[in-house]
Amino acid sequence: MTFESLIEYELEISRDEASPVRVLQDATGTTRCGVGATVWDAGLVLAKYLDRQTAEGRLDLAGKTVLELGAGTGIVGIALARLQPQSTVVLTDKQELVPLLERNIALNGAQNASAQRLDWTEADGIGCTPDVILVSDGIWARDLHQPLADVLQHTAGADTRVLLAYETRAFADEAEFIALWSRHFRFRDIKPADQHPLVQSEDIYVFEGWRKV
Repeated sequence: MTFESLIEYELEISRDEASPVRVLQDATGTTRCGVGATVWDAGLVLAKYLDRQTAEGRLDLAGKTVLELGAGTGIVGIALARLQPQSTVVLTDKQELVPLLERNIALNGAQNASAQRLDWTEADGIGCTPDVILVSDGIWARDLHQPLADVLQHTAGADTRVLLAYETRAFADEAEFIALWSRHFRFRDIKPADQHPLVQSEDIYVFEGWRKV
């Protein structure tokens, strides 16, 4: 992958106002890496929710492992790695996006973050049980629903917290995924009052879930 044609996107975080999260993205499709190479709004909403949680002292992931599924540009996982420097963050996506993830991790000096390939249809996992799983805009296509539900089931442990954000596009299709997810997980929606006050949308939903006992 060549990076010369990519556009830089910046996201301010409260931990270090002088140094925003910076990621390269392919907004024009020149790299032919698909929609994952672009920053999407649901990822921004989730990243800023994590920012608020950290700033208010509600989130402490020191010594914890975080897995991001379908990380794309890595903006959510990298933001969390910057916010929670004592955590270990593993960003995963299909193989063609791994070089972009690695470049964006390096761009931010996020030494507690790494990138690796993870194919949802293979559900190989990452070699450990994560404490937190992040997913943003991972259900935009119906053919992703079952693989995502499967990889969540295979990867999450009894105490793993899953944070899932998506922009609504086709309610009936999204309800189909929620039904699949609910077979093995209990979850609740995170209300707008608990999200970042300036970065939220009535079209973007955020859920947190745990495996059913």
